[in-house]
Amino acid sequence: MKSARFSLPTAAALLVGLTTVIGPGAVGSYAASGTPLPIAHFAHIVVDAPHGHLFISGGSGTDGILVTDLDGGNPTLIGDEPGATGLAVSADGSALYAALPGQDAISVISTEHLTESARYGTGAGTRPDSLAVAGGTLWFGYGSAGAGGIGSVDGTGAVTLQQDAGSWTAPPTLATTPTPSGVLAAAAQTGDTSAFVTYRAEDGALTRQAAKELPVPDLSDLAVTADGQHLAVSSWLGATANRYRTSDLAVDGRFPRALAGKSVAVAPDGTLAGCGCNYGFEAFPETGTGSYNLYEIDAPLHLAPHGLAWAPDGSRLYGVAVDASGGTPTLRTTRNPESAWVRLYGGPTTTPLAPGEAYSFRTRFDSYLTLSPGQTLLPGTVRITRYDDADPDGVLVPDPTTTPASIADPFGSYYVAGTAPLTGPLSFHVEYSGSGHYGPAAQTFAVPVAKYAPTLTLTGPATSGRAAPLTVTGRLTWPHAHVKTGAVHVVRTDLAHPSGYSAGTASVAADGTFAFHDTPQVGGANTYAFTYDGGTSYLPVTASAKVQVSRATPALTVTTDAKSYRSGATVKVTAHLGTTYNSRTVTLYDQPAGKPRTQLKSGKTDAHGNLVASYKITRNTVLSAAFTGDYRYAPRTVTTTATVTPTTRTQTQWPLSTTRIGSTTYQVFYKSEVNMGFNVQVTPRQDGGCTSVFVEHYHSGSWHQVTSKSCVPLYADGWYGYGRSLKLFTSNDRYRIRAHYTPPAKGAQTGSTWTRWTYLTVRPGNPS
Repeated sequence: MKSARFSLPTAAALLVGLTTVIGPGAVGSYAASGTPLPIAHFAHIVVDAPHGHLFISGGSGTDGILVTDLDGGNPTLIGDEPGATGLAVSADGSALYAALPGQDAISVISTEHLTESARYGTGAGTRPDSLAVAGGTLWFGYGSAGAGGIGSVDGTGAVTLQQDAGSWTAPPTLATTPTPSGVLAAAAQTGDTSAFVTYRAEDGALTRQAAKELPVPDLSDLAVTADGQHLAVSSWLGATANRYRTSDLAVDGRFPRALAGKSVAVAPDGTLAGCGCNYGFEAFPETGTGSYNLYEIDAPLHLAPHGLAWAPDGSRLYGVAVDASGGTPTLRTTRNPESAWVRLYGGPTTTPLAPGEAYSFRTRFDSYLTLSPGQTLLPGTVRITRYDDADPDGVLVPDPTTTPASIADPFGSYYVAGTAPLTGPLSFHVEYSGSGHYGPAAQTFAVPVAKYAPTLTLTGPATSGRAAPLTVTGRLTWPHAHVKTGAVHVVRTDLAHPSGYSAGTASVAADGTFAFHDTPQVGGANTYAFTYDGGTSYLPVTASAKVQVSRATPALTVTTDAKSYRSGATVKVTAHLGTTYNSRTVTLYDQPAGKPRTQLKSGKTDAHGNLVASYKITRNTVLSAAFTGDYRYAPRTVTTTATVTPTTRTQTQWPLSTTRIGSTTYQVFYKSEVNMGFNVQVTPRQDGGCTSVFVEHYHSGSWHQVTSKSCVPLYADGWYGYGRSLKLFTSNDRYRIRAHYTPPAKGAQTGSTWTRWTYLTVRPGNPS
């Protein structure tokens, strides 16, 4: 489970956009090795390095003090130490002191023989808990909820209570410097805050230096810095990085990390251990920024209160983790905790990288521990080795360029430049020696080298005149400085060369530009395909430019031998083509009304420029002639329409005789016949067509329309019958009648037509 941290982002978060390869072991945090402890609970841990011991107490419910070697192995138990809690080692290292709250006593154990040598009673109900050796005296915090105090044990074993003139509402937790001194600090939680007091311990007495309530609602541990000048206070709910001055308990600067864990400890050299997290612990310097390492603890375990302890030489840091109930104690041992991890980042600053191109490679660093004031580069030495086909065993890069630290490059960086190999891989091995608190690191970085295609853009005219000069310009674009290699080949495709032909090459300037000049002799679409072959370093790339070259418009007509025909008649269609360059082919098409267009005839025109075809017409037809164009003349299509004139028949009904008036024959009707009938038939008939009938009367020297019937549909057989009462006619006067056929307004298959006039006269009475 990852730790929830109160810390700032690491420097790695600032290295945005870098190509990185993480080296083996180069990690920001790791789970420290864990050793289960053979005790039910945990209370305190101290380190006795001279004798090679770890002393671990278990608190209430345990019956002894666990002893292991400095690696947490070879466990043994110092028995008959029931409920031991607080532990401390004497100034000379010969004795281990153990608080036994349930016994109202403090046990003295030989660190050499691991046996109890004395037990000091502290008084009934005192319940001693927290121990510290300061100023040559053993001090202990004692008491119960509601009342507490600080007591002492001198060299003779004499116990003195109430060494602090003040009062405590709870048993205080004590802390002192990691090496003998006269500084003592005490604290006890009082609700939403905690009471803190610092002392000067001399000659078995305490002198108050400062007393203050601090905003610590969940006090779990505190420590005094190695120089005795400051306090470090651990709190999850009130986590802070504040350093509290022991002289007045005022805030005096900040530690590099907030102290949010359950425990805090100080090494003799001043290095702190704690955590700005809820799981795990880390080591960091007292001042400055950053930390050495973060050691994560796997959930559900977490760092125990008072669970951190340093080896005196700083070579090991011990952490004890417990579960939510305080059980399952597990010892976490970390080696070299004051050596910060270093991660190497590296990669080419020019990508993509093609064979033979100039490259630059930069390696950077990351660590939890930031540079000290005045440092401009990560301390230590860096060796960079280049590997390629020419040097498969590697060659050391001499004197790589260094760049001082900056916001974007917080540890400084190393830079090398060169030329990528024409074949084979390229890689760099970077070795960092480590220095001071920074650990060594090494990593091999593969630099991808592969052909890639540059970008090719073209600019040219959309149109041009035939036989006129034109120019197409282009540009090849690389992402950075490139190798001058390869050529641009031009293939032109036009009507005369549909498969294309080589039009030569274009010279590429150093900046990637080129120009191609041409004077096209063939009209129509001229396509120029430019292909950069890539040379030795790049992939080919192709782009095309299309120029529409002008062509002359040819003279073309299509005519018929008549404009109107009877259905079934043969139409003579003639296409005439004027001057062209290299094609004389014309195609004739017919498209009868309501039907698709079909090819009537195709071929070369005759010596007169004509192409003639015959067509049997049955309905109105659009006739067209098409010239597909040639090298110098554009395509053209022209049309004409041939119209079908329908056939009409007329008949009159019930005339009894005929008579001639002048040169005109008249149908003779008698009023005794009652009605006159006039029938019209149209062939071919089309749905939607209609017939109109007009009757005219001759008088006053001219014909006058007297009645009409407008646009009535024909019967299914094409006939229409018109009738009129004979009594409406003036006796012995002259009349005439005719009809007009109108085709449908949409999709007409024939034209309109008139019938001939039919002349008639009406006589009174009956025929004699």
